Formats: sequence, structure tokens, C-alpha cells
Amino acid sequence: MKHEFWNERWQQRQIGFHLGHPHDWLVTAHERFPASSRIYVPLCGKTVDLVWLRDQGHEVVGCEFVASAVQDFLREHGLAAQTERHECGSDSYECHRTPGLIVLQGDALNLNPALVGGPIDVIFDRAALVALDPASRKRYVDGLHRLLRPGGHILLIAFAYDQSRVAGPPWSVDAATIESLFGERFLIETLAVRAEEGSPRFQAAGVPEMEERCCWLTRKD
Repeated sequence: MKHEFWNERWQQRQIGFHLGHPHDWLVTAHERFPASSRIYVPLCGKTVDLVWLRDQGHEVVGCEFVASAVQDFLREHGLAAQTERHECGSDSYECHRTPGLIVLQGDALNLNPALVGGPIDVIFDRAALVALDPASRKRYVDGLHRLLRPGGHILLIAFAYDQSRVAGPPWSVDAATIESLFGERFLIETLAVRAEEGSPRFQAAGVPEMEERCCWLTRKD
């Protein structure tokens, strides 16, 4: 993962990817979530999806390595969290705990089930996979598989574009890439596909729009 790139984006407030409302595909797909699920949101930034999911009655865990994003989230939602530090191998995590919601500040690629409190029922990946360089993808997907209970689900939102015109991050993840990463261990159902306007940087590189894709993945075993 290009930590320096994303830290710089947050420091310069170049966070056009942040939505001030719950993602529409999350709201639409929520009827598929088991009641009172344990939900994990990787690379969560300061997304309001965390609070929305908690308010639906779920137990939510988010993970974000940019410390300022975590602090922004806690401040903007007026959350007085209890903070603890946990060691995981050579990695250290700050655990910010509030009722029904935990935000871990640390590297999502090294997260293990003990840090999230046990098996996860649903993982919500909204543009987390596309934020990772291709060399990190297998390690990331292996980690999701470890966290998820057998029969558990991933709601995955990714987008694809002509990678030859502009380099990531964010990186292009098309349907074939999703199949290659998840197909062996997950059943993949495409819920929706739509065109999404490219950012100014992408438009300047000749990528006026991207294909955004929403998939519902079910762990096979």
C-alpha cells in the first residue's frame, strides 16, 4: 500500500472520495445483511457508513492507517472513545472503542481476527481494494478470508478504467480481476454496474468516466 500517497492526500484535504452520506449501494444492499451482524470496514477513512451501520443495529469495526482521518471521524461525530493500544507482531494499533463501534488505527493488511474480536459476518469494501497497489491484493484478500466466518459475505464496490492512461492509486479493478482474486473461495454476484464521472486528475489524463461495480460475495467454506 502506498502509505505516503494517502497520508499526503489527507494532509492536503484531497479527499474527494469521501461521501457525506451513506453510500447508496450500501443502503440498497443492506437488506441482505443478517440482523445484528458483526461488520468490518477496511480502509474506512472517516466514512459516515460506520455510524449508519451501527445505527442499523450492527456491531461495526473499521480500520484506517491515517491517524488524522480517524481523529476527524471521532470529532465530527462527537464520539468520546476509550482508546487502547494493541500490539500485533511488529505492528501497533490504536483501538478507539465506543458503544457498537470500534475504529482501529493501523495497517489493515496485517489485521488478524483477535484484533476485531472474532469472526466477521459481513465486510463492506467501498474502494478499499482499489486503493491498494496490485502487489498487495492477494495479501489483502487472504486477510479478508481469514476475518470472515464461513458463509459470510463481502459487499464490494470497485471501479475499472483504462489503466494505460493514468497510474493508480486508485487502481483499476475490473470484473475479471475480481474473479481472479475471489473466484476460487467466494461465490460472486454482481448487483449493479454504472458509469461514474472521473476525478479532475483522471479527466485530464483522458479518463472522463469509470465503470463502478457492486458485487455481493459469499465465502464458500
